[in-house]
Amino acid sequence: MDTQQKRLFVSRVLSSLIFLLVMVSIGNPNIYFDIVGFVFIVIAGVGRIWAAAYISGFKSGKVVNIGPYSMVRNPLYFFSFVGFIGIGLVFGSFILSLLLVAVFMITHWPTILAEEKKLRGLFGKDYDEYFNKTPRFFPKFSLFYNPEVIEFYPVKFTKTLVEATYLIFTYGAVKLIVWLHEANILPNMINLF
Repeated sequence: MDTQQKRLFVSRVLSSLIFLLVMVSIGNPNIYFDIVGFVFIVIAGVGRIWAAAYISGFKSGKVVNIGPYSMVRNPLYFFSFVGFIGIGLVFGSFILSLLLVAVFMITHWPTILAEEKKLRGLFGKDYDEYFNKTPRFFPKFSLFYNPEVIEFYPVKFTKTLVEATYLIFTYGAVKLIVWLHEANILPNMINLF
């Protein structure tokens, strides 16, 4: 099992446990958490689509250092991270947000490190220059560079587009779960404020 397969397996297991926790827990939903969480989820979805437009068709083919990749080496993961936080906030829970951040770190950080090692082996000096200039995880906006034209591979891009759409639909799913708790249809056994 390679690093990516391990990440997906562990992610599914931990996500299932978090889902079960959410089904028996109540947060403290309010309009402020809801708005901020919604904005985070939209940023995550749109950001993943934006990053995918630049990387689709080039993964392991060349060092991509333009668009969102000019500011951060892992924009797809960064935007997923933002979405995880947003989901917890929509539920009305800092605790859930922190649990989701922990799940993200457990499932994604080893993959980030393994990918860096792989890319160093593939691209050598070109990747080392990119690595030394561009932050690993939190964007440095002053580095932003956007070329006039890029190559685009719509077939490979479509997969990430669908995944990002699921992330945005997560907002509705979380709101449904919150409503089911408020209507006492789901049990409120644990407070996750």
